[in-house]
Amino acid sequence: MENAKLNERESLELITKMIERAKRTEIGRLNFVTLYGMLGLVMFTVSLVKPEPPYTLLWSVVAAVSYAVPFVYHKMWRKQMTVTGSIVKRGWGLLALAGILVPFIGSLEAPQSVVALMVAIGSCMLFMLSGIYKQKAILAAAFIGLCSGIMAIIAGGFHNASWVFWAYVFFAYCVYIGLSLRSNVEEIRMF
Repeated sequence: MENAKLNERESLELITKMIERAKRTEIGRLNFVTLYGMLGLVMFTVSLVKPEPPYTLLWSVVAAVSYAVPFVYHKMWRKQMTVTGSIVKRGWGLLALAGILVPFIGSLEAPQSVVALMVAIGSCMLFMLSGIYKQKAILAAAFIGLCSGIMAIIAGGFHNASWVFWAYVFFAYCVYIGLSLRSNVEEIRMF
């Protein structure tokens, strides 16, 4: 009888580990953070050099590519997803939609604030991931993005030296986090 209970406990632990491994692997495939960080670094540099409205529209490409490439590359429309993976996919899908629309609306109203809003969108993405992963680095990056976005909004969207520094730190930190999530999928603790 005690042997049967031990086997039940072992089987429950095995099932739990398999579910957690599936979540980690799936969220590793849905890693939008790396692309958003890399493209954000490039577009932020372009925004500093060419702040005119036609160039601010290119920010919509950052959101579209960072969502579409992992989705198409891993053929996510065909695969079954866990609840966590589907929350991340839908959540980032909504944030990507906002990231596509913000440059169009911002280029008409306030082109200087588009970059701050795109940093805020990336920050929201990291806050969403920090609710799934138990990593302080993700939460710290989200707060860096939030604070730098607020700093830029308070400054009227104009680029002062401290905001430029913190925006670069945010995008570079996104790249670092995205790469660490991909390489350390097995070591990440989940809720």
